[in-house]
Amino acid sequence: MTASRPTFPSAFTGICSLWAWLGLAAVFAGSVLPARALSVTPPSFEELVGNSSQVVRLQVDRVSSRWDPTPQGAVIRTYVECRILRTLKGAEGPTITLRFLGGRVGEDAMIIAEMPALQEGGTYIVFLSENGRAFCPLVSAQHGLYPVVRDAATQEEYVTRSNGQRLRAVDDVQTPIVAQSSHPASRRGAGTGLSRQEFEDAVLGELHRSAVKAAP
Repeated sequence: MTASRPTFPSAFTGICSLWAWLGLAAVFAGSVLPARALSVTPPSFEELVGNSSQVVRLQVDRVSSRWDPTPQGAVIRTYVECRILRTLKGAEGPTITLRFLGGRVGEDAMIIAEMPALQEGGTYIVFLSENGRAFCPLVSAQHGLYPVVRDAATQEEYVTRSNGQRLRAVDDVQTPIVAQSSHPASRRGAGTGLSRQEFEDAVLGELHRSAVKAAP
């Protein structure tokens, strides 16, 4: 059941407790809650693939947010409804809904610093784990999200990191994600990089390599 908009101060106290428990920074109704920002250690490409329960290319159809009840108090969650275009790892299906902690409902907002965001109409390759249970369904947060972009000149699809920087090699997933404006390679079309097909082939290749390694 969707939670109704909570009253104050009890709901606000519950939200503060939740944020302190998670160790995250957020903005709620214009007020900054005292906690640290979302931060993760960049995974290797092997870890990114291996720690994922599902790897898919998807297209976002709808993004919506609502109040949800939790034992720590009512929170805003964002639901991203997607069509699955290709499954590289894990369970197959036509659709999937990703759930993120945080979002905006009317004038109220819970915004977690550095939480990845997917846009309606966008196409992404995502590395997923504990969707519907974890506060972020992407493995290593921003490191589990790769927008697919079509080059206007060549019409070739290529992948970027969550900050818009072109992915030049799979080993780049292990480097820290910097602000888009501070990295010259972050501009779309700046230099060459992995095509969407090359990136997907690399995922399948890593799955094959790990399966052979695990075989008796």
